[in-house]
Amino acid sequence: MEGLRQHRAAKHPRSRVAKSGRRRVRWITIAGVALVLIIGFGFLANYGLNSQQAGKFGKFPFPCTGSTPLVIHIHPYLQIFINNQSVTIPADIGLTSTCTEPMHTHDSSGIIHVESPTNTTYTLGDFFQIWKDTYGTVQFNGTQHPVVFNSTDILGYKADSSHQLLLLVDGVPSSQYGSLVLNTLDYCDANNSVSPNSPCYATAQGAPYWFGENYPYGTGHTIEILYETISG
Repeated sequence: MEGLRQHRAAKHPRSRVAKSGRRRVRWITIAGVALVLIIGFGFLANYGLNSQQAGKFGKFPFPCTGSTPLVIHIHPYLQIFINNQSVTIPADIGLTSTCTEPMHTHDSSGIIHVESPTNTTYTLGDFFQIWKDTYGTVQFNGTQHPVVFNSTDILGYKADSSHQLLLLVDGVPSSQYGSLVLNTLDYCDANNSVSPNSPCYATAQGAPYWFGENYPYGTGHTIEILYETISG
């Protein structure tokens, strides 16, 4: 047996070197996989794990914002009226114990907080989806209503021959409905956000933040959804 081992060692002198090389490649591969996993977990922790993106009634449409610095911080103002009665838009839409959606509310004023770490286009339809995923329904006049908005339906109130549904942007009718882009419609500024009579006070104080530059679209914009009975 000893002679056979000596014969193999003499005939195959590189076998040990080859094994050592394969071992080194294996460890390099393992280290590379570990590094990828570490980076992947870091990304998920920063933007929110899939399980953390789930609202109580559905999966949120956007990743959780995490601790990444914001590039957009604006505050559109939404009001909903059903036959001249104001609908209370709930606080904490898009907020859970583990997730903050880039669109959310802090109070019931109707001010939407758009706080985004990315250059993303956010629409009114996106906000209603986050609202639906958070609460499922909304209470109005003592009844639960579905959280829905489109050109013919607001919270289960449907347009028909005797009812009309209007979307007003700065008092002007708009046909965009759910596709209305909110990025250009900030309401709050450094002046009205410190007034106790403003919906901006006290959770939306300060001027808009727009990529570190002046907000180019002006402030004071309003968004109104009106459902009205058409008089005969």
